[in-house]
Amino acid sequence: MKVKDMLFKPQCDEAEWHPNFKKIYDEKLPFARKVIMDWADGFVDRDNKFVKEFQTTFNSSFWELYLFAVFKRLGLEINMVYDRPDFLIEGDSGFTVEAVIANNATNNAPEWDKENLEKVIQDWPLEKIIDNATLRLANSFVSKSKKYLKSYKELGHVKGKPFVIAMAPFDSPFTNQQRMQAIHRVLYGLDRYITIDWDEENRDILDEIFMESIDKTNGSQVPLGYFTRPEYSHVSALIFSNTATFSKVRILSDDPRLTLVGYSKYNDYGTQSIEDVKFKGEYKEDLLDGLMIFHNPYADIPLNNRELHNSIIAHSTFEKGLGEIRSYIPHEFLFQRFIYTFMEEDKLPPQEVVLGVENAIKQAINESKSEFPIYRT
Repeated sequence: MKVKDMLFKPQCDEAEWHPNFKKIYDEKLPFARKVIMDWADGFVDRDNKFVKEFQTTFNSSFWELYLFAVFKRLGLEINMVYDRPDFLIEGDSGFTVEAVIANNATNNAPEWDKENLEKVIQDWPLEKIIDNATLRLANSFVSKSKKYLKSYKELGHVKGKPFVIAMAPFDSPFTNQQRMQAIHRVLYGLDRYITIDWDEENRDILDEIFMESIDKTNGSQVPLGYFTRPEYSHVSALIFSNTATFSKVRILSDDPRLTLVGYSKYNDYGTQSIEDVKFKGEYKEDLLDGLMIFHNPYADIPLNNRELHNSIIAHSTFEKGLGEIRSYIPHEFLFQRFIYTFMEEDKLPPQEVVLGVENAIKQAINESKSEFPIYRT
C-alpha cells in the first residue's frame, strides 16, 4: 500500500498517537487529511517506519512531507531509493537534503500545547521566545552537521553534491512569533538592526547588532554565526520555514469552515510590513510562501539549483569581504501567520462571536504599531 494511503490508518494504539496526529485524525471533515495525503503522493517509506513515526512523533515527518511537496512543485527529480540523507535531488545541479526540526527543550511546553496558552504566554516575552528558538535551532543545526561528517560524507550518492540542511522550528507554542531573527543569529550572527522609520517610505539604519554566542540556562555558551566562518563549509545551504505548519494545511485545503487569517508580510515598497486579518476566502497563500534559503558563502560545493530560484522563495547569503548580509526577499514574502478556525462543522458561528475574534486579532496586530517616527532597537 502507498504511503499516502497508510498515513491515517492507525499503526499503533491511540495512546501512542501524537496530539497533532490525533487532532487531524479525529476531524470529521476530510479536507486537512487530503492535503497531507496529496503531499505524500509518490513518497517512499525506505526504512519501513515513516508512517508509524508520522502517527507517534508527527512534526518531523510532517516537515519531510512538506519538503517533498515543495520539491515536486518545483519540478525537481527526487530519488527515493536511498534511505539517507532524507532526499537526493538528481540532475546536473542536484543536491542532498537532510531534514530536521527544532524541538522543545525537555522542561519547556511543546509546540502543540495550546491549552494554557494565555497563562504560559505571561512567562514567554518575545525575548525569551527568540532566545529559546536560537538555542534549539543551533542545536539542531550542529547535530545534522555532525551527522553528515560521520554518516553521509563518504556515501557514493552524496559525494560531489551540495549538502543542504532543511530546518523548521517546533520548539515552543510560540514558534510563529520568531520570524527570521533566531535563524539569522544562528547562521550569520545577526541579532537585529537599529533603525528609524521616518514615514512609510524612508528608513535610516543606525547600527547592526551581531552575536558571537548565546548563553544556555546552565551558564555555558553556544557559538553562533555558522555561515560566517569556514568550519561548516561542508554545509552548502539551509532551507527554512516557520510557516510550514498545520495552519498552512488548513489554508490550502477546501475546508468550508469559517477561518480567520492574521498575517505579516514583507513590503518591498515601504518601511512597514503588510499586516492584516482576512477571512480565508479572501486570503491567498501558496505552498511555497514563507520558504527561505540561506546560502553558505564558505560552501565547498555551493547550491546553484536554478529551480530553487522561484519568485516566491527568498534567498540570503553573507558577503565575506563586507561582513554584510545580502538578501532577495520577494514582495509580500510571508514572515508570520496565524489562523482561527471556527470548529463547528454543521453550522455557522454567531456573528458577534466572529466579530469578537476578528477584532481581537486586529487589536493584537495594531498593538505592535506606533506613530512615526518609529525607533526600532
